[in-house]
Amino acid sequence: MVAETGIYITWVTGAIILSLASMPIFKPPYAKLTIDGFIDMFRRYWAHIILVFSVYVWKDIFDGLDRSIMANTRIDMTPYVYAIEGDVVLWIQEGFRSFLLDQFFTHFYVMGFMSVTFSSLIYPIYFDDRHMADRVCLSIFWVYILALPFYILFNVRVTGDHIPAMATIAYDLTPEIHNWFTRIDPFTNGMPSLHIGLPFAVWLTLQKWDEDGRWAKFSNFILLFISVTAFTIIYLGIHWLLDIIGGMLIAMLAVQMSQKTHKSIWSIFDERRFSHRLARILDNPRDSISSSIELFKKLIEPYQEPSKKQTSLFIATLLISTSGILLWDATHQNLPLEGAEWPTSTAGSGEWLITIEELPDETIFVAAWNTTSLDNRTISTKPWTTTPKVTTSDLGFALFTNERIDYFEFDDGKGTLQPLFKIYPEDIILDISIAADNDEVNIMILHDNLIKIVNKNGEGITIPEALNSTAITSSNNMIAWASNSTFGPIVNITSLDYLINTNIEIKSKDLLSDQTLLSDDIVLDYKNSTISKLEMDGNWLVAVVDLGPIDRLILIDILTGNQTILGDPLWQSSSPSISDDNIAFLQISSWNPTLTIDDQPNNNDVWIYNMETNLSTQLTFDQVNEQHPQVLKGSVAWLETRPSSSPVLIVHSLEEIFQPYSSVVIQTAILMLIPLIFVWSSQSIKENKT
Repeated sequence: MVAETGIYITWVTGAIILSLASMPIFKPPYAKLTIDGFIDMFRRYWAHIILVFSVYVWKDIFDGLDRSIMANTRIDMTPYVYAIEGDVVLWIQEGFRSFLLDQFFTHFYVMGFMSVTFSSLIYPIYFDDRHMADRVCLSIFWVYILALPFYILFNVRVTGDHIPAMATIAYDLTPEIHNWFTRIDPFTNGMPSLHIGLPFAVWLTLQKWDEDGRWAKFSNFILLFISVTAFTIIYLGIHWLLDIIGGMLIAMLAVQMSQKTHKSIWSIFDERRFSHRLARILDNPRDSISSSIELFKKLIEPYQEPSKKQTSLFIATLLISTSGILLWDATHQNLPLEGAEWPTSTAGSGEWLITIEELPDETIFVAAWNTTSLDNRTISTKPWTTTPKVTTSDLGFALFTNERIDYFEFDDGKGTLQPLFKIYPEDIILDISIAADNDEVNIMILHDNLIKIVNKNGEGITIPEALNSTAITSSNNMIAWASNSTFGPIVNITSLDYLINTNIEIKSKDLLSDQTLLSDDIVLDYKNSTISKLEMDGNWLVAVVDLGPIDRLILIDILTGNQTILGDPLWQSSSPSISDDNIAFLQISSWNPTLTIDDQPNNNDVWIYNMETNLSTQLTFDQVNEQHPQVLKGSVAWLETRPSSSPVLIVHSLEEIFQPYSSVVIQTAILMLIPLIFVWSSQSIKENKT
């Protein structure tokens, strides 16, 4: 975190220094530079400064909303943009790629944009050009306001996140830069490009209202900056060509809005009027109150006999408020599962979720929850001397410790679930997995130097070639276990009928990330890395590879052998769960391999990867720690742990589910729209006659 803050402070400091150093070059011919000018600047134009910098506050709020919407609705327009453009941006990046350009354009992308935005605000107000300051500030303000609907409802991912061969150069230059970008950028706000929209709006404003050419030098510089920025955002793997066009169109609309609104807005928020009003209030409070009452009467007077304009405003307000309620509902799909008081671990499959609760009196309580009906079943079992672990399949689940296994099957009955059978192996149990094919149930038991397959009658066989295994998993009649070789970790795959028997060497390297990570203090030993966990569903397999400084998740297609690194290779990843083309997993945001384990941030966020779209989406954005994510039927569940309270079991719907009040809101809005449209059409006809 310190390193990330350091690079940000460096960029901000550099932008301020560049802006101030350039003032003698771009100032109007008649202007002079004085120290007092900076003091007067804040005194005379504080409302202008607040207006522009409020954009950055809103950006954080709406970026969080955008992430939540993307996680819940999966609105993604990137494939359509790619269908139009193809690989043009990739050709540009590959044609000009060099180490020096990577370094230069990354810092230019951030610091240059900061510098131009800062200069566009500061120059007019420092030189007391109120005519231009009014219009420039409003143009910057309107660019962002007009871009917000696109960022919320027209999500376009960065090019490097969609085109496989495209590199996100700026985002991956160093771990510190990468973590900083990840914290402040959802990577889905491509259309329109603010790096083009904001400076282009300033340039258009200067072109439109700079009658005597006093800002000609600055205007020419901004035009040059826009040209270089357009190439930069393509080269760095961030924006599409259509994003640039979108930025230019938004800038044009923003200048038009500035032209229409600058008189009305600054008649209210002009700093000089604030001082005048304050003086009047202090001099004659009674007269000031009377004037305010008269002003209020004038404001509401048009609504006493509403015209088409007022009716249009009311209709727009109704539609916006209704949309806002539905948007709130769509982005709040994380619901706590009531009844689980002290859950400490969980596992699930299909509609069922198993929770293990360690109560304050040290009692261990186990329950099975149906996340569709919200019914729960108590688990009957002999008291556990230690807290058991749990693993699940589509048919049932097993609780186990180092010396004991209890197996249960799911059913829709009532009352307490009883174990179907129990297993007490002679060897210590390291891990288990359930292979359930039709009515056949087999428990795969990982011991220290062997794997045993035990059926519900207690009969078992040993897999002789499974020596020194580190993890095990199964799906239907398929079994997979991890072991080490001289080349690194491998996964061995077989079936219970032995029709399939193969092994796959795991590839956990990521050249770009590894170049960023490697240093004297960081060693990624691929040959001696191990697989600590495996999860399987059909022909898909997920492996957690322990590389020492970090763990990586590798998705393997068993049929083809193709492998993909899930999430960000620079971050610590863990706890995968796979089902129905979805993979839920944890990542620690802002993971910094240069820090010790004790100094690392300890809050995991839940991510989900969809194998149909090949997209990873972050589901949680809070500062609390999430654990044990589980992919269920139509939902994802996880534990949310807070230092000062008991853990909470969260169920996140993967489908767009609207609450009952949403239907009432929609129905009410429709009923209100019928008379409003009738009134609006009548008013329109009458006003056209006159």
